[in-house]
Amino acid sequence: MIRRSLILTALVSLFSLNSFSSFSLEIGAGFHIGNLGFTHERTSDQTGFDGSNYPWGLSLYGTQPIADNFILNSGFYMDPILRNTVYTIFTYRERFFSIGVGPFFGPFNSKTSLLKSGISTSVRIELPGVAFLSFRADSSIGGRLTQDGDYIQERSDASIGYYVRNAICSLNLLTRKYTQKTTSGEVIDSTIEYSFKTDIFQKNIPYKVLLTFGYRKTSKTFIENNASVSHTLGSILVNTRIDVELTTFLKFIVDLENSIYTFGQDELLGISNPGPGGYLFNLNAGFSIDVDKLSNRLAGST
Repeated sequence: MIRRSLILTALVSLFSLNSFSSFSLEIGAGFHIGNLGFTHERTSDQTGFDGSNYPWGLSLYGTQPIADNFILNSGFYMDPILRNTVYTIFTYRERFFSIGVGPFFGPFNSKTSLLKSGISTSVRIELPGVAFLSFRADSSIGGRLTQDGDYIQERSDASIGYYVRNAICSLNLLTRKYTQKTTSGEVIDSTIEYSFKTDIFQKNIPYKVLLTFGYRKTSKTFIENNASVSHTLGSILVNTRIDVELTTFLKFIVDLENSIYTFGQDELLGISNPGPGGYLFNLNAGFSIDVDKLSNRLAGST
C-alpha cells in the first residue's frame, strides 16, 4: 500500500508538469538493484557482510522548460541511503550561471512521520565549452529528533569539470546521510564518494558513454547508550553508463556500478571482497521519453 501511494504521488507530481503545454516535456523511469550496501533492517550485532541481499527501488522524473530561461525538474526516487524522496526544482538559467531552488520531501519513510519537508538548492557557474563548477544540496527542515521514527535526510553534490574534444571530464564529491531516531538511540546511514567522470559523446552518434572511477565509503552507525558502533565498507568503483537513443523520442539508459575491491572498516575490519563470487554491484536501468517528439510522431502517422 505504501509503495502504491508513493508511485501515485510521483505520477501526480510528474504529470502536473504537462500544464505548461507550450514547452516540451521529457519524462523518465528507472529501476535499480544491487548488493553493494547495507539493508535498512541491519542491527548493531550483525558484524558480518556477505552481499547476499539485493534491495531494489524505482524512480520517476520529469523535466520541462516553463519559459525561455526557466526549467522545472521534478522527480521521485527510492534511494538506498535516503529512502523515499520527492523533489521539485525551479532553475533560472543564463549563459554563464544557473540557480535553482524548490521543495524537497521525504514521504512514507516512517510511520510516525509520513511526510518530511525540506528544501533543494543548486548553483552552476560555467564558461561555455571550457569549464564549470556546480553544487547542489538537499536537506530536511528541522534538526531535532524528538520521537521514535523522526528522521533527517541530507544530500550534497559538488563538481568541477572541463571540456575536451568529444568529452566532459569532472571531479566530484557526493555525500548522502539519513539519520533516524530509534527507541534505543539513533541510526545513521551515510555514504561519501569521490570520483572522476568522463562523459564521452560524438555529434550525430545515437549514444554516449559515461565512465566513472571512484572510491566510496558506506557506513551504518548505531548510537546507543552514549556509545557509537559503526559498520563500514570501503569500495573502489568503476561505473559504466550508456545512453542510447532508440528513436527520436525514446532513450534507453543502463548504468552498471562495479566494485573492483571492497574491504571492511571499523566493526567490519578484516572483511575483503564479500558477495557471491566476491562480486558487489549496483545496476540501474531505465528510459526517458520526449513527449513533444512522440506527439509529433503520432500526429504524423495519422
